[in-house]
Amino acid sequence: MPSKNIMETYINGQVKFWEKQKEKIDTSQIKKEEVKKQLPFITISREYGCGAYEIGKKLADFLNEKSAGTPPWAAYDKELLEKIMNDMGISSSLAETLTNNAKKALTNLLQTSFSKFPSQVTIYKKLVETERLLATNGKVILIGRAGNVITKDMEKGYNVRIVADKKWKVNRLAALMKIKEKEAEKIIDAKDKERNLFIKEYVKFDVTDPHHYHLFINVARHTEKEVAEIIAKGLEKKGFI
Repeated sequence: MPSKNIMETYINGQVKFWEKQKEKIDTSQIKKEEVKKQLPFITISREYGCGAYEIGKKLADFLNEKSAGTPPWAAYDKELLEKIMNDMGISSSLAETLTNNAKKALTNLLQTSFSKFPSQVTIYKKLVETERLLATNGKVILIGRAGNVITKDMEKGYNVRIVADKKWKVNRLAALMKIKEKEAEKIIDAKDKERNLFIKEYVKFDVTDPHHYHLFINVARHTEKEVAEIIAKGLEKKGFI
């Protein structure tokens, strides 16, 4: 889980860079050359208990070592996203970094998608806005929170799904939380069911379908470092870095 200082470094550092970049590409029509210049982003969908944030952090560190530049890559998990959503000052600053076309695309998505969804889904409007803002500006790793669903129509996105066999996840979670394996198993089952059913029922998207991803990885067969390197290699093969 990221510390408060890491949160501030991620958010403030990227917002400052995006503010500078906005003026360079803020036109009524985004040209093909400008699309090519748009920065990539990564979404990591995961089964509960796979250690997604730890992998995301290692991936961000690896990418920053591999391709230095501003802004640095940063991994955003639930806590970081909620900080942005709850801090109106940060949200406003982030929104102001979008180009005119990006703002129109976001507005169109919210109007066309959320108008037909029930109230249970509309409460996620702020999450959609935040993730779209981050993805549009680029060089972010969005962990969970339906990131691949929210950004599925966006260019320069690289979508990853990480899974592991149940025994591996149970052992990991039990050790991490210092609880019994049976308790860990119940937590994993409940969390996965809750996440998958919500997205499948209301957003009509099956997160378990491998066809939705560029890369599907069994993290039980690799170290966190290896998983980070595999994802980075996939990003490189796509020409995103």
